[in-house]
Amino acid sequence: MKPYYNRNGITIYCGDCLEVMPRIELGVDAVITDPPYFKIVKMDWDRQWDKIEDYIAWIEKSVIQIKRLLIAKGSLYIFGDDKTIAYIQVMIDQYLTLLNSLIWYKTNSQSIKSTQNFRSYAPITERILFYTPQLCRTGLETVKLNLNNFVPLRNYFRDYQKVIGLSLKTINSKLGHRKADHAFYWNSTQWDLPTKEVYQELGNTFQTNGFLRREYEDLRSEYEDLRSEYEDLRRTFNATSSTFDIITGPIINQSENTDHPTTKPLWLMSHLIQVSTNQGDLILDPFMGSGTTLLAAQNEGRQAVGIEISEEYCGVAVDRLRQPSFFSLPTNGNVKSEPQQIKMDM
Repeated sequence: MKPYYNRNGITIYCGDCLEVMPRIELGVDAVITDPPYFKIVKMDWDRQWDKIEDYIAWIEKSVIQIKRLLIAKGSLYIFGDDKTIAYIQVMIDQYLTLLNSLIWYKTNSQSIKSTQNFRSYAPITERILFYTPQLCRTGLETVKLNLNNFVPLRNYFRDYQKVIGLSLKTINSKLGHRKADHAFYWNSTQWDLPTKEVYQELGNTFQTNGFLRREYEDLRSEYEDLRSEYEDLRRTFNATSSTFDIITGPIINQSENTDHPTTKPLWLMSHLIQVSTNQGDLILDPFMGSGTTLLAAQNEGRQAVGIEISEEYCGVAVDRLRQPSFFSLPTNGNVKSEPQQIKMDM
């Protein structure tokens, strides 16, 4: 499929994402996207569904494609308003693992100035659901589930059990507990290193008949070294001292304003990119709008693919990419002054 724009690692497809995504093959590190919210904005593209059920079914189709394009340790950030996001979460929970329901507190929201005019609590936030395709929240279980990981240690405990010459059931019976179980699940996804106390108890209880029994500190050191080797199997998460589930900062200012009515601030998209991707990673935004996600990716030295159904907004995004803008972060200072140029073969 011919892209609308393809330069410096940034690619734009102009078309319906439900038609474009099935036609592309990508290994995406993160999807960061802000789809229509359903009857929030007075635009045809936000009011094309009669019922909330129709809207959720439409979002679900995009989530199925997003999951296909995401790598196994990838991340998904999807924006929503405080009401429809609950329905979206219930749906996405069927496909991906929820990590956080983030809140963006808008420090300069117009609602703050007119709170007394509302007949319910004034809306000064947006929601961002944070998901991963990994089956566990930390990714460590993903590492342990792979039988090809920790092989030297698995083999050590296999040989240890062979020297003891007893079944695991008998070992547990003699110990009087099952705390050593995982040490001898050497051919199972449930294998794990025993605690120091359990390892000491094994040495005190069973004869090893000349078997060279290793020091626990040596085993623990090897375990941590191997775990570090497998770290790239886990989802990227570059946490700092201020990586909270409430993200505080302003909405766009005049310099960032575009013809798109729901343009997100550059600092916010950059923050999500910095946390969940590394230099050179690939980001997808299937509801690109005015291109803020792509601009942030370009600034941060990432590759990105954007999909937008409106040719007008595709043009806005290209103009922004050709004249990259930078910003001051609301909390942690300034981003780098020059974007790294990344080549992308599409």
